[in-house]
Amino acid sequence: MKQAKTAKTMVAILAIMIVVTLNVGIAQTSLALKVDQNTLVSVPQGNVLWAKTYGGAADDRAFYALTANDGYLVVGSSKSIVSNTIVGWVLKLDEMGDAVWNKTFLEGGGTEVRYAVNLTDGYLLIGNQFFPSGQVSGYVARLDNQGDLQWMKNLAEGSTCKLFSGIATRDGFVFFGLSSRSVNGASSVWAVKLDESGDVVWSRTYGGSVDCAARSGVLTKDGDYLVAGYSDSIGNGNYDFYLLKLNINGDIIWNNTYGGEGSQKAYSITKANDGYVVVGDIQLPNSATDALVLKVDQAGNVLWNKAVGGKDSDSAAVVALSEDGNYLVGGFTFSFGEGNRDNFLFKISDKGDVLWSCTQGNSGYQEAYQVLDAGKNQYIMVGWTDPLNEPSLIGKAHYDFYVVKISPQNNDLNLPILFVAICILAAAVSITMWRLSKKNNKRFVLKIKS
Repeated sequence: MKQAKTAKTMVAILAIMIVVTLNVGIAQTSLALKVDQNTLVSVPQGNVLWAKTYGGAADDRAFYALTANDGYLVVGSSKSIVSNTIVGWVLKLDEMGDAVWNKTFLEGGGTEVRYAVNLTDGYLLIGNQFFPSGQVSGYVARLDNQGDLQWMKNLAEGSTCKLFSGIATRDGFVFFGLSSRSVNGASSVWAVKLDESGDVVWSRTYGGSVDCAARSGVLTKDGDYLVAGYSDSIGNGNYDFYLLKLNINGDIIWNNTYGGEGSQKAYSITKANDGYVVVGDIQLPNSATDALVLKVDQAGNVLWNKAVGGKDSDSAAVVALSEDGNYLVGGFTFSFGEGNRDNFLFKISDKGDVLWSCTQGNSGYQEAYQVLDAGKNQYIMVGWTDPLNEPSLIGKAHYDFYVVKISPQNNDLNLPILFVAICILAAAVSITMWRLSKKNNKRFVLKIKS
C-alpha cells in the first residue's frame, strides 16, 4: 500500500515538472493577403487624464493588464528589486492608478509575468522561469484576490520554451507559447492544458521543420481554442500570420497562414460577432513596419485586412473589443507623436474603417502592450516608458511600468454629437423663420384691410 502511494506521488511530481509532449506535424492552408494600405496622414496627441510610472533604478516592464474589481491588475517583470535578476512583479491599482498592493514572484534564476487571467476568486499569472543554464520554462501561478500565492507550476518543455498568454476554459486553463525542442533549433507552437488544480491534462507542440510560435488565443463559441501567432511556412525568413483551431484535446481542426509580400507577425486576437480580429505588424521589403489588422470568419476565411501606419515603424501589440462593438488596437509608433517611440491607439470598425487614432508620449520612448476601455470615451494604456524627467536615461533600456488614462481628441463620438447639434440648430432656424413668416403675413393682411 505504501509502495503504491509512493508511486502515485512520483507520477504527480513528474506531471508537474516535466511535460510529455506530442509533436504534431502541420498541413497548412496558406491564404494570400492583398493588404489594404491605409497610411495615416495626421494623428493627434490624446488628452492625458492621468499618467503613473512605477519602477526603480533598473529596467521594469509591464506586459499586460486587466480590469480587476474597482481598479486594474498590472503584470510584468522588474530588474530593480533583486540585483541582476528578473523578478515577476504584479501591481493592484485603484481607478486612479494608485497602488493598492504589489507582489513579487521569483523562482530559480529569474521569473517574468507576461499575462494574467481574471478568476472568480483571484488571478492566474502566466509567464516564464529562467535558469542559470540558459534554459527557459513556462511559469504559472494562481493568486487569491489579495495577491497571495495559492499554487505555482513550472512547465518544463525543452531547452527553451516560453508562454505568452492563456485562457480560462470550462474545466481548467490552456496556455500558448513556443518550444524550441526541434532538432534544427526552429521553434514550434506550444499549447498546454492544466486542470483547475494545476495538474497537466495535455501538452502539444505543432510544427516541425518550420519556425513558428503562438502569442495569443481565445475560447471559441463552440468551446474550442483559436490560437494566433506566426509561422515561417516557406522557410525564407519571412513570417506569416498563423491561426490554429484546436479542439478540447488539442487536436487540430484547421490551421491557416495569412501572408503576402514581406513578413507578417500576429501578436493578439479577439472575438467578433461573426469571427475574429487579429493584429500584429507587416514589414515589406526595404520598408518600415505598419500595424496590420486582419478579420476572419469562424472558418478562418479572410473578410478584410488593413495596414495602418506612417512612413516609419509602427506596430500593433494588442486588440480588444470596445464597448460599442468596434475594436481598439494598441501598440507603438515612430511615425507620429512627440518623438522617438510613442504609444499608439486607434479604433477600427467592424468593417475595417479607422474611426480615429491618437498617440501619447513625450520625447522619450513609450510602448503599449494593453488597452482597456474605461467607458465614456476614455482608455487605459499599459506598457513601459523611459523614466520621466531623466533625459540622460532616454534610450538606455531603463524603463518603468507605465499606466496612462487618455481620451482621444478626435473621436467617433464627435460626429454624431455634431450632427445632432446641426439638426437642432437647423430646426431652431426653421421655426424662427416660420414664425417670422407668419408674423409678416399678418402684417400684410392687416394693411390690405385698412
